[in-house]
Amino acid sequence: MGAHVLSYVPQGHREVLFLSEKSEYTPTGKAIRGGIPLCWPWFGPADPSRIPGAATAHGFIRQVMWQLATWQETQEATEVVLEARDTEESRKIWPFPFRVSLRVSLGAQLELALTTVNEGTQPFAYEEALHTYYAVGDCRSISIQGFQGCAFRDKAPATPPAPNPQPGEITLTEETDRVYFHCPGEAVIADPVMGRRIRIQKEGSDTGVVWNPWIAKSRRMPDFGDEEYRNMVCVENANVDYDGRRLSPGERHVLQVRIAVESL
Repeated sequence: MGAHVLSYVPQGHREVLFLSEKSEYTPTGKAIRGGIPLCWPWFGPADPSRIPGAATAHGFIRQVMWQLATWQETQEATEVVLEARDTEESRKIWPFPFRVSLRVSLGAQLELALTTVNEGTQPFAYEEALHTYYAVGDCRSISIQGFQGCAFRDKAPATPPAPNPQPGEITLTEETDRVYFHCPGEAVIADPVMGRRIRIQKEGSDTGVVWNPWIAKSRRMPDFGDEEYRNMVCVENANVDYDGRRLSPGERHVLQVRIAVESL
């Protein structure tokens, strides 16, 4: 149904994406816990006061039937473009004509481009994210660089509160759920247990999210193992909060990310 990248194993490296052993694969639109789910046209919990049709977290795009638009294979990469459009059912939730495409290129790097086009006669505003789950050897040993000096909104408040703006690299010691602002540059996950760095470059995005559910929340999620938090972290490229986009009729916006792996 929805477009979803489940795995990426570049030559000479182990799996880059985390996928829960308890993920549910159903036709009901429930997100798969891992890989790269798409969040669109809102991010976070459903808010019927803001979007009357909102019912599920992170939007409805995974509930829309996607079609294969193009596919090609070269010596350098395999590229697939998937496309989704508004339907009678989607317009009951969000009453705008749209076209969304996801280009996925798998080669020495994993490249994704999420393109939104306003195909109606009225402007619309939306939020989006590539909700990427990365596999790590031990989340307590990793460091995440690229957010130094960025202010953030803490959705899982620490006790005591974490220093804000981010004073240096991010390390994980408890539940972490932060939306970072004004962070258009590269992020790097340094993973000494797996002996690698994951480099995440993006375009068309000024906000990002770092998430790990830690112990208590992991135990509350039915589609996530109690100890799986140790082997994952989400570093998400996004257009949320002030960075949400507004498109006039005929306009488009592209959110792009390039993911590369190198040995430490």
